[in-house]
Amino acid sequence: MKRLIYLLMFFVLISCGANTEKKEVLNIYTWESFVPDEIFEDFEKETGIKVNVSFYDTNDVMLSKLLSGVKEYDIISPSTDFIKVLRDNDFLEKLDKSKFNNVFENITISKDLLKTYDENLDYTIPYNLFATGISLKNDSVNPKYAEERSLEILLDPEYKSRMTILDDSREVIGMALQYLGYPSDSKNDNELQEAKDLILKWKENIAKFENVTYGKGLTTGEFVAVHGYQDVFYEIDEEEFKEYTYYLPKGAMMYIDTMAILKEAPNKENAYKFLNFLYQPENFVKVLDQFKTPSIFSHIKANKAPILELEYVLQNSTLPNALDDEAKEKQDKIWNEIKVK
Repeated sequence: MKRLIYLLMFFVLISCGANTEKKEVLNIYTWESFVPDEIFEDFEKETGIKVNVSFYDTNDVMLSKLLSGVKEYDIISPSTDFIKVLRDNDFLEKLDKSKFNNVFENITISKDLLKTYDENLDYTIPYNLFATGISLKNDSVNPKYAEERSLEILLDPEYKSRMTILDDSREVIGMALQYLGYPSDSKNDNELQEAKDLILKWKENIAKFENVTYGKGLTTGEFVAVHGYQDVFYEIDEEEFKEYTYYLPKGAMMYIDTMAILKEAPNKENAYKFLNFLYQPENFVKVLDQFKTPSIFSHIKANKAPILELEYVLQNSTLPNALDDEAKEKQDKIWNEIKVK
């Protein structure tokens, strides 16, 4: 009888130990709808690693969270003009490239672009290259604006209160500066004042600054023109897409979004496993097909045509440089002034 009791106690202890065993996890901090859910699900099935995803809607929000001392995240998705400040604050892990299969050697982005933010790709892996544009409802807007790649639509009283602009100082001030012929990282007071005056004119004519629901508003007819990203169309089929136009206005801000591992990532090995999984051709093609962006990898070809071809994006947009401290302070100041007026 005693032996039976001891055996039962032994199995109970083993069971308790198994239940308290720490489950493998991965914590990702990224843009909403940035990685297809199917990729997370397939990774979890293959590895048993639980993926937890949190979202930000601007690079500034992401940076502020990290500067506040939060250390729970393993992977982030910074745009190129924020990589310098992330490196300056020692947030990024120097990547062990031996842990990746056929990724870095197949990147087609030019050295001229790479050297503006991470020349040797020691800290980041490019994820996509595109540009912020204007989306139009074809039956509601004069086609001349797309044909002329014009931002004058934002001043057209015919569409007053039926347009939106991103609620993102870097995107909006940068676009205004480039539209006026100035660099997006300007700290010249006269140039910044011109940009501010232009944005205030836009503000009088738009419905709001908006980052999240502008795509839905466009497809439901609430808005006829929105400033934002091409992923506004990722849930629209090819036939329905014919009802819309996405174009890059003069002054368009190019972006290269990336994947990076945080230096103090609590689950660093799992982060490497996920990124290696993500960039395998059979997985990454799902990114290209869902978001209709052009491939920047020579060995990965999309099954669906991109919204805009890579060459068009490269010719009609400019990759912004990182803001230095003075430019950041001045641009933040005028953005706050714009928002409160």
